[in-house]
Amino acid sequence: MSKPKRGHRKPEKGLLSGERRAFTIQFPRRPQAVIVFPAPYSAAIANLGYLTIWERLNKVPGFTCDRAVWNPRSKDMPRGMESGLPLSDFPLIFISSSFELDLIRFLDMLITAGIEPEIVKRGESDPIVVAGGITPTLNPHPWEPVVDLTILGEGEDSVLEWIDIYQDWILSGKDKERLLEASSRLKYVWMPGKSEADCHQAEYSYYRKDPPCSPVVHPQGHFGDCLLIEINRGCPHGCSFCAVCGAFPARFADTEAILQKIDDAKSLNSTKIGLVGAAAGDHPHLKEIVRQIIASGKEITISSLRIERTDSELLHLLASGGFRTVTVAPEVADEELRRKIGKRASDDDLVQLAKDSAQAGLYKMRAYMLIGLPDPEPLEKVVAFVKMLRREAPTSLKLDFSFSSFIPKPRSVWQDAVFASTKELNQTKRYLRSHLARIPGVSVKMESTRTERLSAVLSRGDCHVGEALIRSQRSSRPLEQELKAAGIEPERYLVP
Repeated sequence: MSKPKRGHRKPEKGLLSGERRAFTIQFPRRPQAVIVFPAPYSAAIANLGYLTIWERLNKVPGFTCDRAVWNPRSKDMPRGMESGLPLSDFPLIFISSSFELDLIRFLDMLITAGIEPEIVKRGESDPIVVAGGITPTLNPHPWEPVVDLTILGEGEDSVLEWIDIYQDWILSGKDKERLLEASSRLKYVWMPGKSEADCHQAEYSYYRKDPPCSPVVHPQGHFGDCLLIEINRGCPHGCSFCAVCGAFPARFADTEAILQKIDDAKSLNSTKIGLVGAAAGDHPHLKEIVRQIIASGKEITISSLRIERTDSELLHLLASGGFRTVTVAPEVADEELRRKIGKRASDDDLVQLAKDSAQAGLYKMRAYMLIGLPDPEPLEKVVAFVKMLRREAPTSLKLDFSFSSFIPKPRSVWQDAVFASTKELNQTKRYLRSHLARIPGVSVKMESTRTERLSAVLSRGDCHVGEALIRSQRSSRPLEQELKAAGIEPERYLVP
């Protein structure tokens, strides 16, 4: 595969000049590694996992790690933001993945950068590629043809332990097989040929005392000029559809540690503090944390709230900090089904939350809903639910319903469930659009069924999916077409 033109360039100079960082480092002309985020800069600068690993890598003595992002619309040559070097000039590439479709974008990055995407075709002089994040942790198999190894679980400490092995290998003569053999001894490293029974996820044992916090902020981030801090990891509720509950142990960061991290980051001069986590709304000391942030003169936002745990006092506190949109996830319309899948909120809880939100001065409620569940509910009931909430909620509160198709996730209770057919999902979406579109004060958003189906194939895919995906990216033919050409029916991943 042809290599891109070598040399230094500063394609992100304007972005870097607008960044404010919590740490300083003198990047050399040629950093030892790069960590890539397969999305535009605005999303990368708002991804706490990606930024945390980047920061920790740069605190390793004698080691520096650049960053790279990817805008699939422009398809400019992907380069390190600090060095301006093309990806092919880095001996070590990390990929941080949060969604199944990241693998597609990462392949785009490699191909555009002139890097052979298939392991079996990469030579000793090609980069070592290491994957991490929740996506390959849940299912590393689609990544198997692309990456040299995968670090499973939480990466704060595990990536540093692996870097020790990598640095020793650099000094020993750079025999790639020796690196892979040494890496395989780590229990949380997965690679082709290593039994999954011999692997376990890495866990960041100091999470409660040292929760991740943004090491860099930029006004062009997805959440604006916002300092993010993770106040909870995992989820204690065990909802049937959710992989987070099975992926990471549920715990909450200590209140003192959260407030100290925010105080330590004063030099970043962020105008807003963002509290993130799968169950951020369940933090036992959430009100105290919010009070302290508002007392410091900062605005505040939070990723989502638990319907049945959010009261008027909390909403007024948040509103006094500039919070204007409350995000919740009832998931389904039927109360009994809601309880069955792990959601405890009643319709009365949701109505009361809507009233309290409007009274506190909030202007929008965003509600996430699922369709195509293994336990389907009548669409008439969904429409009646939306109409009921619109009728009971104050008119000043806009309602934003986001409908997504259920995708079976590894580690979830419903990991072996069927992904609904394209015909069924499209019919469902057409019905909901036609019946909800004209309700005043209600907006409806839906994902592309084609994209959701692709995510579902990747969610439970194997190495054959990864191989077909490489061919798909090279040929511009759909993944399912490439699978069929190889004698593999896509339905095997959708209807196990």
